[in-house]
Amino acid sequence: MNQEQVVQIPIADICIVNPRYRDKLAFDKIVHNIDQVGLKKPITVSRRQTHSDGFKYDLVCGQGRIEAFLALDETVIPAIIVDAPKEERYLMSLIENIARRPPGDNDLIREIRSLRERNYTSKQISEKLGLHFTYVFEIIPCSIMEN
Repeated sequence: MNQEQVVQIPIADICIVNPRYRDKLAFDKIVHNIDQVGLKKPITVSRRQTHSDGFKYDLVCGQGRIEAFLALDETVIPAIIVDAPKEERYLMSLIENIARRPPGDNDLIREIRSLRERNYTSKQISEKLGLHFTYVFEIIPCSIMEN
């Protein structure tokens, strides 16, 4: 079984091959989430042939995460290095973009419960997830959350 290893890579060494636009609201949410919770999923890169541009890696997946790290004044980012043909890397990127969707209700409930089990208060949970305080109470009532 091929185990994926996460390594720290200087962001300056990564070439964003196929940049895409992201609206400011979506970007601000990514930055806020990474700032509050941390990076949940490393980016994916592939090694590139030596080029005069100085880049050592091509980005496969994770442009928003890289840009959020830069906004948070980070210089390195956790990454998985894949050795795959260009067509396969393109498919990996496409699949991740298709899979990107707002979390469903069950995912949200699971995350709220997980944070509560790790002793976060309802206020901290609402801040970390960018949810209104009363919404969190609807998921897990106050009596359950603060005990």
